[in-house]
Amino acid sequence: MTTFLDILFLVAAAGGGAWAMGLVWVLRWRGENNRSEAEEARFARDTLAKLQDLTRRVAADVDHHAECVQEITAQLASDDNDEEAVVAAVSQLVDANRRMQRQLDSAEERLQAQAVQMESHAVEARTDALTHVANRRALDDELNRCVTEFRERGTISTFILWDVDHFKRFNDSHGHQSGDEALRTVAHVVRRVLDEDGLVARYGGEEFAAVLSGSDSVKASQLCERVRQAIEATPVRAGGRELRITASAGVAQLLSGETEQDLVARADEALYASKKAGRNCGHLHDGRTSRLIRFQEPVIAAAIPPLPERGVGDEWLYEPEANSQAVFQEPLANVSSRASFFDEVIRRISQCRRTDTPLTMLMIQVDSYDRVLSDHGPTCGGVVLRVMSQFINASLREMDSVSRLNDDTFSVLLPGAVLEDGLAIAQRLRQAVERCRLPRKAGVKFVTLSAGVVQATETDDLRHILERARELLNQAAIEGRNCVIGEESDSARLTKQAASAEVPVV
Repeated sequence: MTTFLDILFLVAAAGGGAWAMGLVWVLRWRGENNRSEAEEARFARDTLAKLQDLTRRVAADVDHHAECVQEITAQLASDDNDEEAVVAAVSQLVDANRRMQRQLDSAEERLQAQAVQMESHAVEARTDALTHVANRRALDDELNRCVTEFRERGTISTFILWDVDHFKRFNDSHGHQSGDEALRTVAHVVRRVLDEDGLVARYGGEEFAAVLSGSDSVKASQLCERVRQAIEATPVRAGGRELRITASAGVAQLLSGETEQDLVARADEALYASKKAGRNCGHLHDGRTSRLIRFQEPVIAAAIPPLPERGVGDEWLYEPEANSQAVFQEPLANVSSRASFFDEVIRRISQCRRTDTPLTMLMIQVDSYDRVLSDHGPTCGGVVLRVMSQFINASLREMDSVSRLNDDTFSVLLPGAVLEDGLAIAQRLRQAVERCRLPRKAGVKFVTLSAGVVQATETDDLRHILERARELLNQAAIEGRNCVIGEESDSARLTKQAASAEVPVV
């Protein structure tokens, strides 16, 4: 009887890397998201039931294939075989192997789709939908972890609360859409100023929080004040206007014997002291009383880099929803918006300058996507994009991020990766997509991609690195598409394998 490990080995031997990665995602999801909520319990049970059913089917297919191979082998071993019998037996063996490969490919596709669904579910369960920072649930988990580490290892942690001043009045005066934009702006500012110093979360309503593991009250107070000043200096762009908001803050460092609730209560008490003092200020609770935070370094608006100004020919840099010609608007699982991605690029470039760590970007384009749309319509285009996003996500690490830049182009950020790593990932992805048969509902059987790969330099900014990657994509189009081009110094290197005659470029 075929075991589960036998199946996994056969799939891996047949080139089912995504199948194996999907299994890893399943196990990781079970380990990291073991919660008691009824909804997630049902989701986990349904998912495991589907995987068990898929395993049984594959096991039956593998066992049947083994029996067929044994029968054919016995025929070949017979002394009575003539030339025609040998040819027929070999033909049967080839057909059996092809059937097995198709069955494994189908299983891989189903498991990959399930893995993407689970990964998306896990991320959404811990992310605030409006502001894209961590939600209250993720915050509570981090607080619990910090309290445990303090008790076991003595690791200090500090908690900060910010509250947008007079937010109800802001909503009433400017509308709820402007209010939502104000919350997104605050989240952007907090995340940018803190960078990687702590977990940023939406605490609830117009309140935001940060947990700074390893930071004492002095450093936390400085960061808190920098955030407050940056919020005051950063305009909220809504309805063609630039609106202004401020925030009050409270800080508390975890003390011996405290619980998560004790820590939050002291930070909230400090926040109340800030409101009582006239708002737009911060207080630190030292365990006995709340003291006003004074920090002399002003934070100017330029410290929070905005998205680049629109220029001639820059339409591809901006959000699909701002482009009336965009065809496929449906969100893709684990694919961020351009605004979020640009924010991540700016943050990562800044981090690279400080820590001297490499950063590589892939810009990936679906070849001849306009022909897919014109020949088969937007439904087909949507299927192609969903399949492409699944392939891209299956190729990435947890720290990597992917965005859809426009109708047919994705961008991938690889922190810590050098150019050679990016070229290898892009080439493996190109080959995998080239071999992939699309689902029947796609309307087309095959599709290919091209990619430009660049590594960030000390002088790069958001616009520069995107433009360099875009230039490589343009060169890929000149080379005939279905290729990967990497930039190195002043020369570009082309990595390409000709498509098989039976795998036409759409």
